[in-house]
Amino acid sequence: MSGLGLDSRPRVGNLVVRQEDEDEYVVGDPATGTFVVVPEVGARLVELFAAGRSVAEAADEVERRTGEPVDALDFVEVLVEAGVIDGRPDDAAAAAPPVRYWSVSRIPARLVRPLFGRVAWTGYVAALVATLVMFAAEPSLLPHYEDTFIFPDVVLSLLITNVVVVALTIVHEVWHALAGAAVGVPSRLRVERRGIFPVLETDLTGLWALPPERRYGPFLAGMAIDSVLLFAAVAPRFAWSRGWIDLPPELVRFLAMVVFSQAVKLAFQTLAYLRTDMYLVMATATGCRNLHQVTRLSLKRRIRRLNAEEKTILRHAHDTDLRVSRWYRLLYLAGLVWMIWFAIHFLWPSAKVTFGWAAGVLIGAPLASAYWWEGIALLVFASLNVLLPLGVIVRNRRRTRKALA
Repeated sequence: MSGLGLDSRPRVGNLVVRQEDEDEYVVGDPATGTFVVVPEVGARLVELFAAGRSVAEAADEVERRTGEPVDALDFVEVLVEAGVIDGRPDDAAAAAPPVRYWSVSRIPARLVRPLFGRVAWTGYVAALVATLVMFAAEPSLLPHYEDTFIFPDVVLSLLITNVVVVALTIVHEVWHALAGAAVGVPSRLRVERRGIFPVLETDLTGLWALPPERRYGPFLAGMAIDSVLLFAAVAPRFAWSRGWIDLPPELVRFLAMVVFSQAVKLAFQTLAYLRTDMYLVMATATGCRNLHQVTRLSLKRRIRRLNAEEKTILRHAHDTDLRVSRWYRLLYLAGLVWMIWFAIHFLWPSAKVTFGWAAGVLIGAPLASAYWWEGIALLVFASLNVLLPLGVIVRNRRRTRKALA
């Protein structure tokens, strides 16, 4: 419970209220990216709080307008529990540390808006189409797993590939942040997981304060720049394959590795069941609020009993979420099966080989030699890929326990 009472005047001046459906409104704080869906009476209470009314005064005014009693204090407690408003006294709230945003997302909108205008999006689409045309004209340019081995030294190849993949992933997230900045939404960069995969994620939850049509650009921005980078790697190899230009063999192999990395990244974003960029696009297009959790719980109750909180979530789930989940659950199940298959046939064998190579290098190479340090670096990269998802799980559970304490 918060420290607010009937005489309290909740601080809601920073909140936005936007109508979502006929009798549903989105209420939230763009600064923290926390939003909830409330009925019309909830939106009216927020407006009255913003006008300076106390909890009791707002309840009385809504009752006079509608003829129905309203438990305004309970509504305020719901907002506090959801993190939309601060229920602490003014001095405690003022002492709370400010939200820290990624500096990239604080760039003025006027400077980055041209990157996401009509001309820019035409260029992004053209880059993807041109790449597909080149793949069709020259199938040998299609990515293969062997493209990651750009040098005879396998350890060096894996190290360089990992560094390049991380760098390109950061570019992907930077473009999300810039697209958010273009519509006035700041963001934060964090490490998360998607199933068994560690990922970098740009937190753009502030987009839910905007109408649906303004969210698509930031959601698709990462895939847009991935398409440009993919084109930039395929085009020189296509020209080289046709004899139009001459390239060093090392550069040809490096570009092939970049093509493989970008193609895999774009394919990964289409895996909606992992809550990737395309999941956000799909959820926005269908008008869903909590599709992933509703789908997961609807499948879970078929094999085990739900707890009281999970039953409440399903009982109060939006009709749209329930309707879409009937076919989305097929994607979800197919994705789980694929992820298990991928882990068994690719991740586990590659982990054994990588750790085996690293161990062999560390045992056979002279201590502190260049080759020995390559083994250390390879061991670190391999360990991060295995341990990061577990670390994210532990971190998120600690945060949940702390929030509930």
